[in-house]
Amino acid sequence: MHLFNLTLYKPTDLEIRISNIYRENGILSASDLDLDVIASLFDAYIVYADGNTKVIFDDDGDCLMFLNIHDNEPEQREDFFHELGHLTRHVGNQRKLPPSFVDLQEAQATLFQMYSAMPAYMLEEFNVNQYQSNYLKVLSEAFRLTQELVNRRIDQIYGRIKQERYDRNLRARTTPRPTIYSYSDSTMKILDQLNRQVAERKV
Repeated sequence: MHLFNLTLYKPTDLEIRISNIYRENGILSASDLDLDVIASLFDAYIVYADGNTKVIFDDDGDCLMFLNIHDNEPEQREDFFHELGHLTRHVGNQRKLPPSFVDLQEAQATLFQMYSAMPAYMLEEFNVNQYQSNYLKVLSEAFRLTQELVNRRIDQIYGRIKQERYDRNLRARTTPRPTIYSYSDSTMKILDQLNRQVAERKV
């Protein structure tokens, strides 16, 4: 069994929701992760412009996501998925929130970013053994993300696989096994005699 066994990976409820949205809309592989298509699934529109990444709503209630036109593609994609996490999960102006709430929202958006930018089910098409040392590079190119984000996501997935393997081993060691009784010779003779008598009666 390979250490990176995706059958042992347990997705969170949020991951499952994202994956269901993707699958229902034909987003099945890394090449299907088109930003405009994904934005439309969440009623958002992408605008490339100068300045920092941000999300605003216009007078018609449409969501506009501004991405920095000068960033490279992996950076734009990572910003997109991070802001999408804020768009789908948060309301309000962070500048008016306590720092602890801002930190919580950022952590939640970062999780959303990893789940939506690199869904675990899409990794099934990549053979870890085949790519080995350049596995992260292959994934970075396929998902068009920085190797830093890819590395964090793979570490997260591997950590959960490792935890599930540990939990299964622990359950196997702590689950009571059925008691196997050992009978004396005289008890075995009596049981044999009873079995013979029962068999003779049936005949």
